[in-house]
Parts: sequence; C-alpha cells; structure tokens
Amino acid sequence: MAFLAMALWAPVWLQAQVTPPVPQPAEVAQELKLLERKWGAALVSGDAKILGEILDDTYMDTDESGNQRDKSSVLASAKAGDLKLTSLQLSGMKIHSFVYAAVVTGRQTQSGTFKGQKLPHVVVFTDTFAIIDGKWKVVASHRSAVPSD
Repeated sequence: MAFLAMALWAPVWLQAQVTPPVPQPAEVAQELKLLERKWGAALVSGDAKILGEILDDTYMDTDESGNQRDKSSVLASAKAGDLKLTSLQLSGMKIHSFVYAAVVTGRQTQSGTFKGQKLPHVVVFTDTFAIIDGKWKVVASHRSAVPSD
C-alpha cells in the first residue's frame, strides 16, 4: 500500500521540485519597469558591464533605421563610446506578461548621437523579455522613430 501511495504522489512531488514559481503580473510589471530604467541608465553612462547583465546572449536589436545588431555588437559599441546620450526618459510603459516571457511597450524621449549621427528625439519601443536561469533578460528590442511635427 505504501508503494502505491508513493507511486501516485511521486509525479506531483517531482513536478513541484522542477517547476519554478509562476511570476505574478504586478510583480513582473514592477520588476520590468525597474529593469527598463536600469537599462536606460546604462545606455546613458555607457556601462557595458550592466548592459551585458541585462541582455541575453541571444539578444537582437532592431534600431530606428531597421539595422539589426546582436549583443556582442551592442556591447562593442558601448565600449567604443559610439552612443552618446545626454538624456533618456521612458514613459507610457505597458507590460504584457506571459508567465515566463513578457513584452514591454512604451515611448522614449532622448537626446544624443550614435556614431556622430543625431538620434531621433522620440521613439516608440517594443522590448521582449524572458526568464533565463531565473532572471529576466532582454532577448529582443525594436524601436521606431516618431516623426516630429
């Protein structure tokens, strides 16, 4: 009888040991908003170390001109000082949580240059996050310039 009880209970116990806790939407929203701000601050300061922690190894960025760059290219640009931001402000962030993945949309007002070229003053963005090794990481980002009036 004890064997039967263990055989019936073992799959439930094993699943409980393997399945990570499900993130709650309010906690996800708060955590990702903080991570977005940390990411923005790292871009302004040119902190490649922080960027390396936030971006997943599979990260792919699509900029306002449709150029795509992977994590190593983004980090190389940060180390070279290609991006010179004097300000970056995020607004209107909305988080769409899908348990272990999430999408953040919002608006970014910025001043600066990339490789000497002036950046668009306002962009809208879509950032895709996933929980990897227990931490939220950015896996993809896309920005579109908002035309000025």
